[in-house]
Amino acid sequence: MSEKRGALKGRIFKEGARLFAEQGYERTSLQELAGALGVTKPALYYYFSSKDELLFGIMTFVMDQVLADVIEVRESSLSPSDKLHDLIRRYISFFAAKPHELTIMSTEVDSLGPEFRETIVARQREYVRLVRGIIAGVMAARKCEKGAGVNETAAVYALLGGMNWIFKWYDPEGPLSPDELARDFMSIFKSGLG
Repeated sequence: MSEKRGALKGRIFKEGARLFAEQGYERTSLQELAGALGVTKPALYYYFSSKDELLFGIMTFVMDQVLADVIEVRESSLSPSDKLHDLIRRYISFFAAKPHELTIMSTEVDSLGPEFRETIVARQREYVRLVRGIIAGVMAARKCEKGAGVNETAAVYALLGGMNWIFKWYDPEGPLSPDELARDFMSIFKSGLG
């Protein structure tokens, strides 16, 4: 794909994510997206055959990034606690820069057609499994120090639920930087995991 076409595809992803996040997937038309981009609706069909395929493309981009991050963190030589902190930092930094993408990942998965939805849900399950492994490492290290900790499943979903909800309240331009927010999440979890 040429650089110009690649740049337009990136703009389509970004603007599509914004419109889907602000208006909802069902209320956003491809004609509206084309108008916001200053292109014709047929130009969009060069990149995507349907609005469903566009939503799937945005979600695939997001899952590619977060899965690559969690795998890199898991395979690093960091301590279990530092792995968790790095994971939180990467997740918050990514979504602080791409809040619309987090919004649609949190609210629009059910808008996908069955085949696309199955693919994204399977990738989300893989992400949860990998995060669980990182949290299990922290909990195992902490049990050696302090005894019994909290339920692993509760810890995984408390962390992911908290981070997935930042699209509702967090402003990266506000007084708390993404790194400071990641530090605060880590402090909360270090205190509560055992």
